[in-house]
Amino acid sequence: MQPTVIGSKVHVLCSYSCGSAAGQNMVTKATQHACEMLRHSLAHKYSIRGFLIEGQLASDKKPSWGNVKKPRGVETLVWGTISPDACREVLGCTTDQLYATQQILKEGGIRNGQFGCNVNPINIIAAMFIATGQDPASTAEASWSHLTSELHPKTGALTMSLYLPSLPVGTIGGGTGLPMQREALKMLKCDGEGAEQKQRLAGLIAAFGLALDVSTSAAVTNDTFTASHMRLGR
Repeated sequence: MQPTVIGSKVHVLCSYSCGSAAGQNMVTKATQHACEMLRHSLAHKYSIRGFLIEGQLASDKKPSWGNVKKPRGVETLVWGTISPDACREVLGCTTDQLYATQQILKEGGIRNGQFGCNVNPINIIAAMFIATGQDPASTAEASWSHLTSELHPKTGALTMSLYLPSLPVGTIGGGTGLPMQREALKMLKCDGEGAEQKQRLAGLIAAFGLALDVSTSAAVTNDTFTASHMRLGR
């Protein structure tokens, strides 16, 4: 529990471990009971006049720096290395060109005051949240991510990473019990209880998000981005 005094009010941020569930309903219920207990048992001593279950300090379904500094959900980091040969053959550009594009994208994002540094992993996050029974509205706090690129000066290999501090996902509860969503979790080997399943799901979302960032930045680099959107009707 972390108190923050704002004017004459005290906001208390309650943190929980939710096991295999994403836990939004779980923490709401637990916090409600805790606040009611404190209000009745300590009201006279501390002059507690009332409480609100939500004070916006948790940033539920909203992006915020608070969820970057103190993760809400599963904190995830993925990375991979692209060889010069694979980059030319699969992505249609050199690693030097791809690296240069990503630096230009980062510079434009900084000038624009962009929140986070990435290409478009939110497409993957939104799709997988819906497919696996997560709360689609929670893509808001899950959308912040940090993409990094490092070009090896000798080998020309490009190493990229994607950091997502707050992925509020679960493998039980809520929409995960729906037939199609349960089937999707089984396909990903993420169904059922256990910390491993929950962490695996978060890792897969991040890995696919990184793959999309690589693909999209490559399409921008080799000038196929617009044509592919026109051809596929995106």
